[in-house]
Amino acid sequence: MGQDLIQLKKAVHLECQQIISEKILSLQSTLKGYQDAANQETKSSAGDKYETGRAMMHLEKEKIAGQLDQALKQQRVISQLNPEKHQKEVQLGSVLKSNRGIFYISVSLGLIQIGKDKVMCISPVAPLGKMFLGAKAGNKIQFNNMTYEVAEVN
Repeated sequence: MGQDLIQLKKAVHLECQQIISEKILSLQSTLKGYQDAANQETKSSAGDKYETGRAMMHLEKEKIAGQLDQALKQQRVISQLNPEKHQKEVQLGSVLKSNRGIFYISVSLGLIQIGKDKVMCISPVAPLGKMFLGAKAGNKIQFNNMTYEVAEVN
């Protein structure tokens, strides 16, 4: 197993933590802005317009709160992973190199650039993530009419 994959795993783990933390701060700030706006708003003479605006703001607040809840869950998952742990088969916290790219089985954050490497961060419950679970170097995984040849796992 290459030292490069170990260093990449540490770097991608750190980057995921940073992305999630920034997302949480942004969503918390947005929610605070909605709360401040709601606290400052006074009922206008056009009551229906006021109620409609307030209802729309409430829906938007709920949507942001849901996104914040999801980001907090991602933060809990990522904080429990140990990037120093060596893994011979794909499981939660693994980085794997394949003929179709590099994957970090952790949380769904999409494509992350780490130096020259592009790493796809996927959840172990995502369809492709499920297919990778238990795979070892040398295994081939069939998914969506494509073959993923696992070259290295950590």
